[in-house]
Amino acid sequence: MADFERLQPNWKIRPFRLGDAPAARRLIESVWHEHFHHHPDPFVRDFIYSRLSDVDKAETVYGDRAIFLCAIAEDAIIGTGAIKRLDDRECEMTRMFVASPCQGRGIGRAIADDLIGFACNAGYDRIRLSSNNALAASHRLYERMGFQPTSPWDPAGDDYSRYYVLRISE
Repeated sequence: MADFERLQPNWKIRPFRLGDAPAARRLIESVWHEHFHHHPDPFVRDFIYSRLSDVDKAETVYGDRAIFLCAIAEDAIIGTGAIKRLDDRECEMTRMFVASPCQGRGIGRAIADDLIGFACNAGYDRIRLSSNNALAASHRLYERMGFQPTSPWDPAGDDYSRYYVLRISE
């Protein structure tokens, strides 16, 4: 894996490519591990590890009105984000992860902006997302972007996560 500490500020965002899955999975797992490896609840601690089949098959899962993006620096994946189709009017922003040494550089915001633009162009009316309660910096970003808190769509979801929605059409 690349030495993220020495990466130049030059990075770009591009669609997921065939062969990106292992590096994208490693990034997501490492960011999750960093935040939750000491969490007292094993559900939270191990949540992500069994739920990445969409990343492993992203070239087929993210097709019809869906997209998976990667932020790249020096050929390393340093950030991810995706739009997943829920129905004709609503999509979900998911897989928002940025390598810790790269946080604070606007990468997460840039990925989210590109995903919102994609959702608008795809004709969605709403974007929903969920974010673990412990990820306060992510919550601040989403709220600055206009996402509004909403009721959980997962049973007992508010035990672990915050839920947001962004209306993108009038």
